[in-house]
Amino acid sequence: MNVDIDKSSVVQWFDGQEKHRCGYCKHSDTSITHGMWAESLTVDDYQNLIDRGWRRSGKYCYKSIMDQTCCPLYTIRCDVVNFNLSKSQKKNIKKVNKFLKDGVINKETTETIDSIESESHLHIPKDHPAFDLTNINTNNVDNVLSGYSNDSQKPSTSKKGVTTNEKCERLEALVDQSCDTENTSSQKSITKSSCKEGLGADPNKPPCKKAKLLRIERKKAKGASVQKNSTPVQPKTIEEFLEEMSIDNKNKLRITVERMSSINDTFNLSAELYRKYQIKIHQDTPEECDEEQFFHFLVDSPLQPKRFPNNEEGPGYGSFHQQYWLNEKLIAVGVIDILPKGVSSVYFFYDPDYASLTLGTYGSLREVELTRKIQKSLPEFSYYYMGFYIHSCPKMRYKGKLTPSYLVCPETYTWIPIEKCLNLLEANKYSRLNEDIDALDFNIPSEEDILQIKIIYKRSLLYFRDFKNFVEDPDRFRKIGDLIGKKCCNTLIFYENSW
Repeated sequence: MNVDIDKSSVVQWFDGQEKHRCGYCKHSDTSITHGMWAESLTVDDYQNLIDRGWRRSGKYCYKSIMDQTCCPLYTIRCDVVNFNLSKSQKKNIKKVNKFLKDGVINKETTETIDSIESESHLHIPKDHPAFDLTNINTNNVDNVLSGYSNDSQKPSTSKKGVTTNEKCERLEALVDQSCDTENTSSQKSITKSSCKEGLGADPNKPPCKKAKLLRIERKKAKGASVQKNSTPVQPKTIEEFLEEMSIDNKNKLRITVERMSSINDTFNLSAELYRKYQIKIHQDTPEECDEEQFFHFLVDSPLQPKRFPNNEEGPGYGSFHQQYWLNEKLIAVGVIDILPKGVSSVYFFYDPDYASLTLGTYGSLREVELTRKIQKSLPEFSYYYMGFYIHSCPKMRYKGKLTPSYLVCPETYTWIPIEKCLNLLEANKYSRLNEDIDALDFNIPSEEDILQIKIIYKRSLLYFRDFKNFVEDPDRFRKIGDLIGKKCCNTLIFYENSW
């Protein structure tokens, strides 16, 4: 039975280790990763990859070699169902709400390059691999990969004949760490009445009762039941803070979620905003952040669009731009991937003229809100993925402020509360985070899984078992299998130009 290539994940593996300059410690050739080019990825496959420490930049996917790289990258996610706002996060929302209400903006920039940190620069192949997936003979494979429903949306067409950015742009939504505390509420002034000096209260009489106690006694006398309020006051949710907007606001904020492509009506606006942001905030040259680089980094995605299950309303799965429109002017864009388990933040950029609003922080909170909204109809959709946590880089520790947060153990690939990881990472930059010495990686592939890996070679789709005795390095796919995990061994298709 034939395999549907169009609905499958097709990748090309890059042999050897990728060594490049680290964007955190600034050392040369000390950041070490594995990499592969993804021509297409199902959202389920990418979900399994990021839960195993992988991440994408455009169509390039990479995974840190944790015990060798200078600054280990730990995947981090936040449980949005139990999300708790911090004081500084509440203050950020109130600041934006106040601006929307009165229209006054403080021009003093608080979100600067000195107070934030970007993801690492990565070496990206100068020329992206050429994939020819036409007329592939699939008769050699007798099982079908898991496909998508017929109503799945088709991915947007990407530009052809262009090269990827040699210098990898920053990957992460840049969040300004704010340590501000909330303003304390003003207290009502109490006017003291003048009194004459005397002998004080009569010790032979009972003390005066409080007015509240007198009211309770009167209710009891009338037969009214007085119940003690045992229900604690619930803190306001993130939605309640974000919705605190007056109907007579001077500024109107509109947030949309768009599938972006080069033919989208807002493509040029977004590209120009990205260019302005990169030049002002990151001091890029115009050539480093032109329209072509914007397309390859933040528009061209390998993820195959897919509708939500059971026809649930919403944007569906895939790659999106969450756009922030202030009085119909585009002022910020959050690039996100919507996956089966939650929202993955890719990048966030904004108009530097509004830097004092700390829109990076505000954007991350809006992405948490979006995740919580979708979770109401999709129970498993419970996490906000923030990319990587780098403990050796203090300016990246803000990610742990979104609580509760978890790091993935690089050996067992189980999720560990970040509070339990901090002491381990203080002692060693690389650490097994799961302290249970008996815990195992249950997604490790078996030998049979390795033999079942599918490969496109000379326009034929084949199993690795048919070629293992004819290749120079028969252990190559054993190593690949350990890196991508059992689940992806059964679904990813590897495109090979030569053996």
